[in-house]
Amino acid sequence: MKRVWFAVIFLFVLLVLCFAEQHFINNFYSEMSERVDAAIEYQKVGDGRLESAVEEIKDYWFKNNDLIFTLTNHGVLDMLSADIRSLETSELENDLNEVKAMLNVFYENQRITFANIF
Repeated sequence: MKRVWFAVIFLFVLLVLCFAEQHFINNFYSEMSERVDAAIEYQKVGDGRLESAVEEIKDYWFKNNDLIFTLTNHGVLDMLSADIRSLETSELENDLNEVKAMLNVFYENQRITFANIF
């Protein structure tokens, strides 16, 4: 009987960790997506806040970099990380669109869906 309780407790802990991971991924995606969308909008209208928006993207990425790499597959993250690190003002519109696309791919690969499970 002790083994059954141990298994139940172990499964419960794993379930809680899975929900916590999904919560973190969703929050990360939402925050990063908002920052990238704001930078894209600043780029379109020629707003002076563009450089600070790009710095916010980089700061947020570096703040969450270690944990996000610990929780997820590195394939898409390596490309996303390279895109974020290469954000420069010369080709910023293309770079921001690339970051947005890679962020969407990352989110689609990490969220819990039927296709991702099976």
